[in-house]
Amino acid sequence: MNELIDVAVLTTADSEAGVALGIHDAFWLVGRLWNQAHGLEDTPVFAPRIVTATDEPLMTATGVTINPGASISDGAASGIVFVPSLLPCEGKCLPDVEPNLLDWVKQSKAAGARIVSSCTGSFLLAEAGLLDGCEATTHWAFVETFRRRFPKVTVHGERTLVAADEKASVVTAGGASSWTDLTLYLVGRFAGEEEARRLARMSLFDWHHQGQNPYARLTIRSQTADAVVRQAQEWIALSYDQRNVIQRIIRRSELAERTFNRRFRAATGMSPLEYLQAVRLEEAKQQLESDDATVEEIASAVGYDDTSSFRRLFKSRTGLTPAEHRKRFKAPPIYYGSPKRSSSG
Repeated sequence: MNELIDVAVLTTADSEAGVALGIHDAFWLVGRLWNQAHGLEDTPVFAPRIVTATDEPLMTATGVTINPGASISDGAASGIVFVPSLLPCEGKCLPDVEPNLLDWVKQSKAAGARIVSSCTGSFLLAEAGLLDGCEATTHWAFVETFRRRFPKVTVHGERTLVAADEKASVVTAGGASSWTDLTLYLVGRFAGEEEARRLARMSLFDWHHQGQNPYARLTIRSQTADAVVRQAQEWIALSYDQRNVIQRIIRRSELAERTFNRRFRAATGMSPLEYLQAVRLEEAKQQLESDDATVEEIASAVGYDDTSSFRRLFKSRTGLTPAEHRKRFKAPPIYYGSPKRSSSG
């Protein structure tokens, strides 16, 4: 029997317990679940373990207590170190990581371990200095926070998986559920593509080929310092479905067009047109997910007379067509089962 590959799931009090345990179980299932379903002998490939700062039970931020399989005092890892997502504090700030955990990650990297993270776990890798001068990704909602905190890292918020180097010795994954993409990638790399396909089929894991853009909700920087821009934002929120919106808000501002555009971009990071498009597309997303109106009806409802232009813009900004977005994100109907036949029938 081949030696099992060690997978150390580094878990802290700020980790999402469900993600940490999901990662652990997914690797444990490789070579087991498919085989058992098909009457074959188990052929495990990985030896996953939850690793924490101490060997004491760990209470996570979501109230779940985890009994670790090992602690960092047991020595550096040599296989895979997987850092799951960290839950944010108030103000979308990520928690500080204990220095001893950062040291352990760096020691594991020096010992030859592959270091990977999902979602906001990339903050821990960046804090350890493993991403300096490299490329990475993180959850779309924390991209700007990441950029401000780690200016030496080039962050791609639209991507699902990003390797920091040619050898992929450090890999980061984007949004919360992207841990499944990263797990499939690692299974494919270490156990073969067929094992990755089997895990995907048995666990119903779906590759996020389109990146994070389809999942991103509009994040508009609130504006309070510039009253003119704040009023323009409020008016757009109420009038995005009307025609000639930009011209009308410029007239309302009583500023020269160039001056208004400059102040608006300085305050929001977008041009007025980009901001309007973002608001319209966010509303379109929500309508696609919540009702059965046609794409033409939704385009018109959010301010687009030309449905073709709307489709092109939607695809360019989200990576999906409106129909594809609806198919992926609209809640499925609940199946209650076939009605029972009457005993007298």
